[in-house]
Amino acid sequence: MKLMRQFVTILLLAGAGSLPGFAGPQKPNQNRGHNDRDHKAQNNPPKPGKWLSEHMNLSPEQRQEELSKDPEFKQLNPEQQQHLQQRLNQFNSMPPEQQKRTLKRMQAFDSLPQDRQDQLRSSLQQLRQLPDDRRRSVRRAWLSLRQMPPDQREQTMNSDRFRTAFNDQERSMLKGLLDSGFNPEDSSGNGPR
Repeated sequence: MKLMRQFVTILLLAGAGSLPGFAGPQKPNQNRGHNDRDHKAQNNPPKPGKWLSEHMNLSPEQRQEELSKDPEFKQLNPEQQQHLQQRLNQFNSMPPEQQKRTLKRMQAFDSLPQDRQDQLRSSLQQLRQLPDDRRRSVRRAWLSLRQMPPDQREQTMNSDRFRTAFNDQERSMLKGLLDSGFNPEDSSGNGPR
């Protein structure tokens, strides 16, 4: 499941929630035991994108082969395996510069505290579920609001015009995206928190 969550996060950040075919929230592994290894994994989760970073120097075909040999991948059900293979194909089909930007975004994501990572992941999942036109509007607002000082941002979000343009769900989603501290336009990871 960790491997699947890493790939989902990678692809969420690749387009900041605009990629087609994104799967929703992952189901927790109910067969998980409570041994020391599991406890350590929960306290020190792997960095999203670690697997992909470790396999970036391989050809797309070699990455697919390595994925199929991965022990975590083998434990997934066939549907999850197929989903991961499709996501890896999607990543592999990106131009090299887009792949690099995606991995840089992963580094920025990794620098966020866990609660902000969770908040961002949740908000991006909600963003992905919006119709295309609303998703574009919310994303434009996110980028615009990111450029404002906090007091101006707050004033803008509380304005009648903004409340008319965005429904409660969209405003809540924007607040989550902004509160996460992640900047989709900043691939360096040095954006404001």
